[in-house]
Amino acid sequence: MWKEKLPINCPPKNAVELDTIAFRILENQEPEESDFLPYVHLKPDNKRYKSLCEAYALSSFDSVKNAVEAWKKALARGRNIGNYIAQIQIESNDGRNVHNKKSGHISTWLYDTRTSNQFKCDLILVIDEN
Repeated sequence: MWKEKLPINCPPKNAVELDTIAFRILENQEPEESDFLPYVHLKPDNKRYKSLCEAYALSSFDSVKNAVEAWKKALARGRNIGNYIAQIQIESNDGRNVHNKKSGHISTWLYDTRTSNQFKCDLILVIDEN
């Protein structure tokens, strides 16, 4: 059912199918497969991620503003997570999602029928906070 072999109780019980527009931070202006990998694959040497449910989810945000805020927080911690924001469509047949309304963060655990490189990027914005 799931794209990944997930930890126990993952995704959480409050995860639901969504149909929504979301915004994902990318490293590349021309999206590559690596722009749509969960942290468990981006940081395979991080042992903590192996048991962390959120590390298996794709992250996106409900607005450009919330994506930029997350980008700023990551930069303040010394992590550059990318310089572009893509508008993507999350559909109910993609997987299950948890939407944190306070931060605007959306975690998406993909179904096994979905590949991350199927996300169409309708709009690419350069993050420029100068």
